[in-house]
This record gives sequence, C-alpha cells and structure tokens, in this order.
Amino acid sequence: MVMKLEKIKIIAFIAVVAVVVAGSAIFVISNDNGGKNNKSGTVTVTDYLGREVTITSAERIVSAGSTPTAILCGLGLSSNIVAASSDMTAYSVDSFVFGLTQDDFPKVITDGFESGKIKALGPGYQMSAETMVSVDCDLIISDNYGKNQDTWDALNALGVTYIVIPSSNTVVEGIYDKIEIVGKAVSRESEAERIISQMKNVINKISDWCESIVENELSGQKYNVALMMTATIAIGWNYPQGSVLNALHVNNVFESVGTYATVSKESIANADPDVLIYQTLGMGDGVTDPVAYVKSLYSDPVIGKTKAAENGLIFTTIDGAKAVAGQANQDFVNAYALYAMFIYKDYLTFEIPDALDDDYAAYTQQFWEMVSS
Repeated sequence: MVMKLEKIKIIAFIAVVAVVVAGSAIFVISNDNGGKNNKSGTVTVTDYLGREVTITSAERIVSAGSTPTAILCGLGLSSNIVAASSDMTAYSVDSFVFGLTQDDFPKVITDGFESGKIKALGPGYQMSAETMVSVDCDLIISDNYGKNQDTWDALNALGVTYIVIPSSNTVVEGIYDKIEIVGKAVSRESEAERIISQMKNVINKISDWCESIVENELSGQKYNVALMMTATIAIGWNYPQGSVLNALHVNNVFESVGTYATVSKESIANADPDVLIYQTLGMGDGVTDPVAYVKSLYSDPVIGKTKAAENGLIFTTIDGAKAVAGQANQDFVNAYALYAMFIYKDYLTFEIPDALDDDYAAYTQQFWEMVSS
C-alpha cells in the first residue's frame, strides 16, 4: 500500500492477553503541555509495551480489535473508523448498555461492513501487519491476539508508528485504563472520563444493592458462589469475572485457584456452593444444549446434592448474554448485572430464566431500574 506522504501514520496496537492480572496494564500518558493537547494537536502516550508514541491525527482509524472498536464507538468516533476486525461473535452484543450513554456499537460496525463503508479485516487473531496497513489511515488500533514480535517488527519495517493497549478481559480497573488511553490518543479525554464515571456509578449501584441484601436479608451471611468458565474450568479471584464477585458481596468457593483451573464435579460438590453459574457451556464441553444441561444438573448424582441444586440456583449464559459477559470494554458492566441477578434471584422483583440468552438486555434494563430507583 502506498502511504500518503503528507500525513504522519500512526499505528496503534491493543495487546490481547489470555489473562491480565489486576494492575498489570499500566499506561503513562503525557505530552508537552501539562497533560492537555498542545496547539499543534499532538499528544504523546506511553503504551502497554512501554513505547512512547506521538499522535497528530485520528481522522481515519483502523481498529483491528473489537475492544478498541467498542471504545471508539463509545467515544463518538464510529464515523472515523475506516476498517475494523470482523470477529463477528464480538458484535453479537446488544447496542444498549444500561446506565451508560447509548452509542451505536455494534450496529454501526456491522452496517458498515455490509455497505462497504468500513472494510472488514477478518478475525483479529489471524491479522498480519500487511492486513492492518491495507487501508489508508491516520491511526491504526490493533490487538496482539494471535500476533507476536514479528508483527511489530514488520510494522516497524514499514515505518509506521503504533501504540499497544490490552484488549483481553481484565479487571475493571484495567478497562478504565484502556478507555482512558484511547480517549487521550484520539483527543476525547472528556468523553473517556464520562464513560468511566458512568461505569463506576453502575457498578456502585449494583454493589450497594447486593450489600443491602446481605446485611438486611441474610443477616450478614454471604452466599458461597462457584463461577465456572466452562463445565470443567472454575474461575478464581484473579480472573476478570472472578473479580466481579467481590463487588457482589459473595464468597468465591474457587478463589484459591487464582486465575482458573480445571475441576471435577466432585470438587464442585465438595465446595458445595449456594449458587452455581456457568459462564459458557458448549461443544468444547460436550454440551450441545446448555439449557438441557443445566436442567439435568438438578438430578445429577453429584451436582444434584449441592446447596445450589437444592436452592434452585444453577444458571448459565448463552448466545448474546455469554458474549456480553466476556466483553473487555465498557459493556463489561453487564457482567455485574448478569451475575447479581443470578445470585440474588430470590430478591428480584421480576422472574429470570436459568439460561439467559439474547434477551439479557431486557432483563438487565429491568434490573437497573430496580437497583437505581
């Protein structure tokens, strides 16, 4: 591709890691005007790889990762995106996120793919440096999912400049970091602050509601919860969704596994959780029908003897709800609502199914109205 000589080309990369522990993603943002954009409109950021990058324009952006794409839409810059990764499962989330200012993600992206306004670059994990520079732009934001140092070396050889931020799931503080650095890079600091403030408000409202139930209804006795990544993998304290449980005022029975670990049905039974939540059930588990699987657990000779089965509190997320629970952007607040609704099902003013799917948005909206009233 022939680059326009009159423009400074910036390539931004968002590092995707399978697991990012709390505090591992540290960004330093600076420029030559005391933290504000200078008169020339440039801003310098120190990225996830510790590299300092100067950005002068973000009129045309390539976003090679669903996380930066969602953040850019939240910042009001969807019209600046000229190409994006087409990991289509990432675009199966609902456009409405309760408690946050409504934006046009993901519909504007899928519509852009269909109309040709936005070039579909293919799955992010298969993306090469050549793919990322195949569209003329000012700024490219990518992830490193499936990429390595060879990718960065190839981009360096092309003479382009890039920044790297993590796009994998992370604890919520890491998501704040990502929103902040993208906001700085595209000169949308105030919009980034707005998103973060709204996220904190949502999480605090949910946390306060959960705490009130523990204190007023459960006499201070916290539920013991088992959160499963799959049918056989338990989530510990050091995984994003595991960190959500802390804000919901429950005990994670598999906290000691750290990030995540394979466990047996017998291990789940020995932990004897009050609530059992499966984040994902699918072909990899040998489960073709998640709804039927959850129902079968109540009569299972092992799981059926747990308090969770006795309490009628075994759940799973599927389809859209499964996708949104794993988002590594501002949509992550939905995970707090999904798990809180499951855990405190008996204290809701409405009914929810044991398997939450694409209808999750309607339930989370009811939940938000309830906790924020």
